[in-house]
Amino acid sequence: MTGKTIFIDRVKFSADKKELLHFPSDSELTEYVIPDGVIEIESEAFRGCTHLESVIIPQGVKKIGTAAFCECSALNHVVIPESVTEIGKSAFCDCSSLQSVIIPDGVTKIGEFAFRGCSSLQSVIIPDGVTKIEECAFCDCSSLQSVVIPDGVTEIGECAFAGCSNLQSVVIPDGVTEIGESAFGGCSNLQSVVIPDGVTEIGANVFDGCSSLQSVVIPDGVTEIGEWAFDGCSSLQSVVIPDSVTEIGVFAFSGCPCEEQLEKNYPHLF
Repeated sequence: MTGKTIFIDRVKFSADKKELLHFPSDSELTEYVIPDGVIEIESEAFRGCTHLESVIIPQGVKKIGTAAFCECSALNHVVIPESVTEIGKSAFCDCSSLQSVIIPDGVTKIGEFAFRGCSSLQSVIIPDGVTKIEECAFCDCSSLQSVVIPDGVTEIGECAFAGCSNLQSVVIPDGVTEIGESAFGGCSNLQSVVIPDGVTEIGANVFDGCSSLQSVVIPDGVTEIGEWAFDGCSSLQSVVIPDSVTEIGVFAFSGCPCEEQLEKNYPHLF
């Protein structure tokens, strides 16, 4: 970006009109179509635009910057074009009216906290090019009922889906080798989960507070179950601990109906 800028209807652009720099937060517009030619929406460009309900992003935009639409509390509709490859950190954070979003196949990175607090978001499909679900990317999406995690994902970051209290099921693809701390913490409607064979460690608090979780399959390759990993899973009646596990952290199964039986069956681990 050069030092020169221009304004079009109070909206600030770079001089070459390729970067949208700032949309006035006091604007009462409910709809806005970003003009053709823009290739980047800069950090915090639309932050706090509480009247904005719909934004059309044109084909050609490649990047949605950090916190670009953060706190746009009335935003319920956004079209992300196929040209976008990166959704920045906190890009749609606290867009509490956003109900659905289609992330195009070209996106390879969804930043930390990208959709945190999108409490009306009900479903999301993550494109195949994404290899990591970043930290807290979808945390506190309390209406999220389903999520499709593509086969190319190898890592689910800390708190990635924490607080998604309506998430009922999730399929973790076979390529995942790491699930971060508290990744599914507080998913109180999650009923079942299959942990893929490539995972060797179940981190701290991963399923903490998943009070509807009835069954979990722990694969043979897991060597460690972290502290508080299944704390508060009050519907978890039984778990089979594979022989590969050599360490179970404190309170890993605290509040689980199966806790006492596990301590009897695997005394060397408790």
